[in-house]
Amino acid sequence: MKGLLLLSLFSAVPLLAQSSTGELRLKVTDPMGLRMQSSVEITSLANQYHQTLLTDAAGRLVAKDLRFGMYRIEVRHQGFAPLSELLEVRTAIPFEHHVTLSLAGMSTAVVVSDTETLIDPHRTGTINHLDSDTLRHRSASLPGRSLINLVNSQPGWLLEANGVLHPRGSEYQTQYVIDGIPLTDNRSPAFAPGFDADGVQSMTVLTANFPAEYGRKLGGVIEVVTIRDSRQGFHGAAAVSGGSFSTAQGYLKMQYGWKRSLLGVSADGGRTDRYLDPPVLENFTNRATMANFAAHYESDLTDKDRLGVIVRHGLSKFLVPNEQVQQAAGQRQDRDSHETMGILSYQHIFSPSVLGDFRAMARDVSANLRSNELATPVIAAQDRGFREGYLKGSLTVHRGIHELKAGVEADFGSVRENFDYVLADPQLFDPSTLPAFSFSGRAHDREQAAFVQDLMRLSGWTLSAGLRWDHYHLLVDKSAVSPRLGVSRFWRGADLVLHASYDRAFQTPA
Repeated sequence: MKGLLLLSLFSAVPLLAQSSTGELRLKVTDPMGLRMQSSVEITSLANQYHQTLLTDAAGRLVAKDLRFGMYRIEVRHQGFAPLSELLEVRTAIPFEHHVTLSLAGMSTAVVVSDTETLIDPHRTGTINHLDSDTLRHRSASLPGRSLINLVNSQPGWLLEANGVLHPRGSEYQTQYVIDGIPLTDNRSPAFAPGFDADGVQSMTVLTANFPAEYGRKLGGVIEVVTIRDSRQGFHGAAAVSGGSFSTAQGYLKMQYGWKRSLLGVSADGGRTDRYLDPPVLENFTNRATMANFAAHYESDLTDKDRLGVIVRHGLSKFLVPNEQVQQAAGQRQDRDSHETMGILSYQHIFSPSVLGDFRAMARDVSANLRSNELATPVIAAQDRGFREGYLKGSLTVHRGIHELKAGVEADFGSVRENFDYVLADPQLFDPSTLPAFSFSGRAHDREQAAFVQDLMRLSGWTLSAGLRWDHYHLLVDKSAVSPRLGVSRFWRGADLVLHASYDRAFQTPA
């Protein structure tokens, strides 16, 4: 395994995997105050969220990664009257809620309507959210493209050759946020191992009204939360699929939960004879194999402290599709990419209105190209990659109508590239073209940022405002300040929300 990371960092993935999400902590008791194990159904039509969870033996339930909005909860226990309530998640501070079930009468009827959760009255921008049910019933796709195809189905996105996403027509300005960690490099199948949608719990796609927490690549933001099932005991899932072009894929997840801890491992792999978009109809030399492995540990040390560890490794190996002339000459070009990532996490609740979270990530990414001697018109070889360290700390304060968040982040990278070519057919090139060329270079990337943002609610009006400062030092040395603003107005009688936003983005080079 190339570039194996030594995970020696102590920091944290925050309580929340992304911006504008909260957590519901539910306690269920009977009229005497005795805690009961109960079934809890949580629904939000606006956020496309629907989950049925089970409290533990002490009647406790923690629902994580709930995007801000209205939620309907239904609590059921045999022999007791069902209870339905409408709750609002509007802060990153965990929302503590106590439910008391009453004894069932001779005849009990509960009429529940989810229409109250269809509109989020305090949303200042358009958010496209895909829940676990949508992900589970998605259309089949080629290996390495399941997430990309789901994003492409959302408004404002264009898919170019070889799975390159273009948000709102911008070039290489897509940012993935995987379990709270921003990844700003090219994630198309030709450049990096993909994330399989079977291992994703939810995904949110943003193309405007970006929180000041996000920067660097802001054509579009794709927030991904991987599966973390808080149920007790052993549970898992498996999926297998196949199709034309000798395509086969498999996914396996196993998790075990005990007390306040969770340990999970997952793996997926696939192969196909049509990986990239071929330049000719014959689909020459387009074979690929890929695999991913992930392990996740999370523990609630106390009611105020949470610790987590995530380790990932992914790889893809494929052939570069030939054109007619290259196939006739016997060309073979092999490419492979590897990615290893480690995350350590910690969060602390200082008070009922103050939450601190910290996160750190280290990863190693590499990509290689090898050509045989029959390659034409160029015999090329490439070895490139980078190592990245990322740190972030933030503080969230909930005070009255304000949801304040401020933080700092730093990104440290080391980029390398070795490239060589020999012209196999010099007659096809301009006479001034060098018959052979060799390049070897290294550079260090240093980026820092600070941000502050506030979400304010006043009657039917909601205002989101933020300010971000960025410094970038790699190809150039630049810094800038980026204001963000969003406003919405809710008319309850018409169930209508109007919103508008302004984003200034300091976008780093591709």
